[in-house]
Amino acid sequence: MPVPPTQFLLPDNWDIRKSIELISAGFNTTVEPEHQVKLTYYDSFDWRLYLGGVSLVQEVQGRERRLRLEDLTQAQNRYLQPSPTKVPAFVDQLPDSPLRQELAALLEMRALIPLVEVHQQITVIRLLDNEQKTVLRLRLEAGQATEAGKRAFSSLGIRLTLLPVRGYDRALAKMQAYLIDEFELLEADTLLLQQALTKVGRAAGDYSSKLNFALQPDARSDVVAKQIHLHLLDTLERNISGTKQDIDSEFLHDLRVAVRRTRSALTQIKGVFTEEEIERFKSRLAWIGQITGATRDLDVYLLDFRDYQRSLPEAFQQDLEPLHHYLVAHQKLEQRAMVRKINSPHFRILLKEWREFLEAPVPEISPTPKGNVAIESLADKRIYRMFNRVLDEGLAINQDSPHEMLHELRKSCKKLRYLLEFFQSLYPAKEVKGLVKVLKILLNNLGDFQDLEVQAYKLREFAHDMVKEGDVPADTLLAMGMLVDGLLKRQQQARDEFAGRFAVFADEDNRANYQQLFAPKKKRAKTKV
Repeated sequence: MPVPPTQFLLPDNWDIRKSIELISAGFNTTVEPEHQVKLTYYDSFDWRLYLGGVSLVQEVQGRERRLRLEDLTQAQNRYLQPSPTKVPAFVDQLPDSPLRQELAALLEMRALIPLVEVHQQITVIRLLDNEQKTVLRLRLEAGQATEAGKRAFSSLGIRLTLLPVRGYDRALAKMQAYLIDEFELLEADTLLLQQALTKVGRAAGDYSSKLNFALQPDARSDVVAKQIHLHLLDTLERNISGTKQDIDSEFLHDLRVAVRRTRSALTQIKGVFTEEEIERFKSRLAWIGQITGATRDLDVYLLDFRDYQRSLPEAFQQDLEPLHHYLVAHQKLEQRAMVRKINSPHFRILLKEWREFLEAPVPEISPTPKGNVAIESLADKRIYRMFNRVLDEGLAINQDSPHEMLHELRKSCKKLRYLLEFFQSLYPAKEVKGLVKVLKILLNNLGDFQDLEVQAYKLREFAHDMVKEGDVPADTLLAMGMLVDGLLKRQQQARDEFAGRFAVFADEDNRANYQQLFAPKKKRAKTKV
């Protein structure tokens, strides 16, 4: 395995000239001409590349542009290829290559966003042996960082990288010892990307839609409820700009998930707020879901469109293209309508008042029955009660049950999942992770069952609208009919799989796990039948 280069951050009072003089003292060296490099680092809004252990960099040197995918653990290039002048937002617009394939696997539907620019003045010192052969390269990088697209630069100091030459390990070891012993230099403990992000006020991984609280079991329930809601409000607000700009579909998705979680927490973490407070915000938060629903639906159809095509025989796939044009046009219309509502005073006032309520200190003695209760006690009760509701609703479903019963079960499962996610830090991580995994399997089945039905009937509605709006090729309508038929068949397959999925959720081991973790202590020796 390659050894990552050794890097040092040089003292602030060293400039390039002084660095060359001090480092070269006592060695046979030659200095290459200085050159300028501009680096632009890219990632998705939710840091999918960084979390995947890589970073994407566009390197510009003169007229030459290159894209490189760096392995963060080895500080080495994994892939390197010519770059277009402007890096596209979506990787499917890059030429097919191993770099594109790896990016696509990590990013999925997310857009690439330029995060930070680094402008470097680079000087390379070559260490020579007695025969004037290069035995080591030392690269001095005097850098400045700025937020992508901005011109407010911050100095990064000088970074020294030792680039070994194969077969000359002794030269590398000698220079390392010289730098450490003579100047007491310390190896750099941050990557250039991390250092640059810090300079522009960012930190890698500073956004995630996941819930990751560190709750104290004896904390007051009303305090914890506000903590959860504030985190969700932060998530909602972080996604507003990307939603309005339509950078990628996941901004709106994360915004809507934050709203759904908020509404669920407002009603499922019971008894911590007054009824008046709940009623003041419940319907207004539901309104956000309503104004964003149509755009999200069309986003989903566009995300799934190529899968729709591939589900048809090859001879019929191109017949769906008019549907794609319809979806794109209507998504733009719904996007504009949604943005107008997000920009409205009603939306701004709602978020302002909601934040003011959440940031207001709780009273010393809560006016509600559960406000002063320890959060672990409340969490136990709510999770166990919701688990039993899911169990009862699922056991009541048979082959002849109407679809509505499965839809209601899905809603209850979502509420249970949110409760588990809100309060997971109160319980052993391994056990909760296992419960969530089993619940997700059931939820995926119920989600497929409902979503496939909704998509089938919505596509039929699209077909009628397309006919009203203009001439639609008969082949397109036939292809859409085939697509609807395939969706309904898949829905029936999901229905047939439900009993097996629910049986796993309802089995004795899973019930015992819920009982052990959440049941009232006096009942934990018993199992619900």
